[in-house]
Amino acid sequence: MSELTSFFTTLEDTDKRTNIPSTISSPVWSGATATLSSFYTGSTQSQSSGDYYYDVYDKVGSDTTREVQFAVAYGHYAGSGSLSTSAGNNPSKAIYRQFRNITVRNATSDTLIKFPEDNTQATITDVYVINVNRARYREKIDPGNWELWLSGSNGGNGHNLIKLIDDSGATADSTINASKRVFNVVSGSIQSGASVIKTQAAAEGTASGSYGLFYPELGLVVLNASRLHSRDDLNLATDRTSNSNGENSMKLVDAITRGGKFQARREEQIKSSHYFCRVKSDEYNFSQNPTYFNGTDASLTNTTFVQDPKSYITTVGLYNQNNELLAVAKLSQPLLKSRDREAVIKVRLDF
Repeated sequence: MSELTSFFTTLEDTDKRTNIPSTISSPVWSGATATLSSFYTGSTQSQSSGDYYYDVYDKVGSDTTREVQFAVAYGHYAGSGSLSTSAGNNPSKAIYRQFRNITVRNATSDTLIKFPEDNTQATITDVYVINVNRARYREKIDPGNWELWLSGSNGGNGHNLIKLIDDSGATADSTINASKRVFNVVSGSIQSGASVIKTQAAAEGTASGSYGLFYPELGLVVLNASRLHSRDDLNLATDRTSNSNGENSMKLVDAITRGGKFQARREEQIKSSHYFCRVKSDEYNFSQNPTYFNGTDASLTNTTFVQDPKSYITTVGLYNQNNELLAVAKLSQPLLKSRDREAVIKVRLDF
């Protein structure tokens, strides 16, 4: 095809590579933020769903751009810490059973959630749950790439501040439960981009078990309320009184707020298509820019281009068989094209 009649170049099958999978990691929180340091709740939620859970926002209530980042809930197997309803389905009881059904492998036979305790499992009657908003984590939270700080009410002097991560970097295999991975929540921190475990789950085995469990595909962190209640940890003072509005969910929100750090990244798989656009020596050496030609007789404005035409490629358009524009790719900088220069431009489409 000559340079005078070349408006489109057909891509050969050998110039296409489609549906190439790749995994990317990006910040979880709104605005491409990797770390939250301020946390806000809605004042009206106490009258609506506050008995069950609290949504946590990234901005104050007066900011119309604020978005829900995650929710916090408290669950007790018998319904303690919440007021009884007419049907006897206390909010904390409903929360506990809901997350037991989601996370426990044999929910029909195992009535209680269990946490690692040395070489066995500790049966725990109440839990705190952090449920990351689905729009934030999309496919899954990136294991080994999150860190949560919790501080007790008397943590101003640095006492009972705990830093939690998962132990995905310390184990080759995770427990598989219906395509859902689960890792232990342990004390540690992310340093220089890598998680550093301070105390592994096996060494955390106290009478109340480990700190909790992390489910990356579900965006869930299920925390052991007994550990957080302990005076040696947060001293969270969980209210386990029957038929009592203990506001336990808000106690964890307060601990997160005092801690002042929730860092997380998400991981998702995307598919890409690569198109190799080959520009031969006799193609696309003229420009359609109006300044390229003289307006009176259509002669070339730059007379040196008569024998040696040149142009600069700035944009590549991909068209279908009906010459309808489907995608546009911009080059990072103009590419000089002449009869002495050929080019191969790779266009990548992610979806």
